[in-house]
Amino acid sequence: MKFNKITFFILLFIFSIIGCNDDDDGTSTQDNTKLFKEMQEKLGGAKNIAAATLIQYESTGMAFEFQEDPEPINGKVADFNYTLLYNLDGTQSKQEWDVNAKYPYLTQFAFTETIDGTKGHSEGETGTFSARFGSFGVTGDPMFSTKVAARQKVLMMSSPIAISKMIASKDVVGSEYGTISIGFNISTIGFGGTTPDIELIIDTDTKLPIKAQVLEHDPLLGDVVYEVLYSKWTTINGLQVPLYLEHKLGGNTLRTEILSNFEVNPVTDVSELMVAEADSWPYDANQAKYGHLSSQFHYRTLLQTFPIDFPVEFTEQTSPLALPSEVVANDVNAYRVSGDFQSHYTYAFKIDDGLLLYDSPVNDRRSATVLQKIRSDFSNEPIKYVVNSHNHFDHSGGTRGNLVEGGDLIVGAGTKVFMEEIMQRPSTVIPNPIAGNSINIIGLKDNITIGTGDKQVELYTIATNHAENEDYIVLYKPSTKTIYFNDLVNPGFIFVFDEFNAEDQQRMIDLAKDLVNFVDAQGLDVQVYHCSHGFTTQDFDFQTIRNLAAM
Repeated sequence: MKFNKITFFILLFIFSIIGCNDDDDGTSTQDNTKLFKEMQEKLGGAKNIAAATLIQYESTGMAFEFQEDPEPINGKVADFNYTLLYNLDGTQSKQEWDVNAKYPYLTQFAFTETIDGTKGHSEGETGTFSARFGSFGVTGDPMFSTKVAARQKVLMMSSPIAISKMIASKDVVGSEYGTISIGFNISTIGFGGTTPDIELIIDTDTKLPIKAQVLEHDPLLGDVVYEVLYSKWTTINGLQVPLYLEHKLGGNTLRTEILSNFEVNPVTDVSELMVAEADSWPYDANQAKYGHLSSQFHYRTLLQTFPIDFPVEFTEQTSPLALPSEVVANDVNAYRVSGDFQSHYTYAFKIDDGLLLYDSPVNDRRSATVLQKIRSDFSNEPIKYVVNSHNHFDHSGGTRGNLVEGGDLIVGAGTKVFMEEIMQRPSTVIPNPIAGNSINIIGLKDNITIGTGDKQVELYTIATNHAENEDYIVLYKPSTKTIYFNDLVNPGFIFVFDEFNAEDQQRMIDLAKDLVNFVDAQGLDVQVYHCSHGFTTQDFDFQTIRNLAAM
C-alpha cells in the first residue's frame, strides 16, 4: 500500500510536468496566443476590432481619496462627468470635463483637454478661483508633458478594444495563462522597454478581460499596482465593451465610472482631435516618462481642485500668479522655495550647525530641485531635520528626496508607524534616492525645541480635523513671532470668503479656530503666519486668522 501511494504521487508529478509548457520560466506563449484569439472572438471578432478606429462615450463618475482622512466623508472628493472622443491607436483624444469637487472646498470647474500625439491643449478654467490664484486652477491650465502622458496611458488602459488592437499588431506574450502583456511601452505612446509592461488579465472561463494592470510609482507609497477593472459588458456595433470602470491604486478605489451613449466609429470631424504646435506646451520626453510612471498622481490632484502638473524644475517667479523663492521677510534664517506653477512650498530654516526643512511636497524630483535651490541661494549647511506637516500625499510625496543628504525625519506621533512602513516599501519603478539608508523617524507627541537664539524653532502637534490624531505639526519661530503651517487656512482665501457656500465657510472658520485655540492655549505670541501654500493675494497678518475664527 505504501509503495502504491508513492508511485501514484510520482506519476502525478510527472503528468503535471508534461501538462505544463516547456519553457523554463513556466510561461506559455502558446496558451496566451490561443487565449488572445478566444478573447478577440468574444469581443466581436478580429475583423470588427480592426475596423474600429474611433470611439465616443459619456462618463459619469465619482472620485475618492484614501489618504485624506478624516475630512472627506467616506473618502469621496468629487463627482465628475466627461465626454470622450478617442482614437483607438491611443494617440489622439478630446475629453470635455465637468467636475464638482467636494473637497477640500466645493468647487465646480469645466474644461476641455485635447491631445494630438505629443501635443496637448487645455481650454477652460480648471478651478473656481482661477482668476485670483495661481494654483487653485488656472485659465487654460497648461498640458505639460507629464499630464499628456498620464492621460494617454489611462485612456488606453480604460479601453479593452484599444488594447486588443495594440496586441494584435505585436507578438502575444504573457507571464501566465490569463495574463497578456500589452506592449504599451514599445507603442507610439510608450516610453521604452525599461518601464513596466501593462498586462491584460482575462477570465479564462468567459474569455472577457477582467482588468488592465501595471506597476506604477506613487510619490509616497513607492511601487504600487494601478488597475482598471471592467464590468457590465454590452454589445455596441457588434463589439463587446464594458460600461463600468473602476480605477484602483494599491487596492484602493480612486474612481468609478459609468459609461453611456457609447458609439463605435462615430461620424465626426477629425480636426477635433488636432492640436496646433503653437497651442501646445513644448514636449519633454523625460517629463512625459514620469507622467507615465506616476499617472494617478495627476488625476488625484485634479479631482481635489489642484491640477498640479508643473515641471518640477520651476523655482523662479515668471508669472504674477506665482511667488518667488526668497529669504522670508524679516528673517535671514528662513528661506522659501517656490516658483511658477508651484503651490506647494518648502521652507528651510537655519538652526544651530545645520538646516531644518519643513514640508516635503510633491515628489522626490521636486525635492531634488528644492535642495539645489537651497544650496545655491541660501545655505550649504548639513540637513539635520526634515519635518512633515502631515501625511497627506501632496505634502509628503517628496520625503525620500528631502532625506537624500541625511537628517532625522520628524512626523506627528500618530503617523510615525505609517511613515516607518512607507520608508521600508520597495521603490523600483523610479529609483529610491535613499535606498539602503537607515532613516531615524521621530514621532512628536507634544512639542520640541530645536536651535537657539534667532535660530530657535519650536515644533508642536496640533489637534485638527484636517489630519489624523497627533499627525499635524506646526512650526513656530519665537524671534520673529511667526507660525508656519498649511491647509488649515490657505492664504488669500479670506478675500473670497463670501464666494464659498455656507458649509465651506464654516469649515474655514472651524480650521481657523483650531489654530487660534492652539496658539492661545500654548501662550504663543504670533503676529505673522506663512504657509506651504501661497497665493499672490495673500496677507501674512495672523490677525486675519483671528478675525476669521471669530466669525
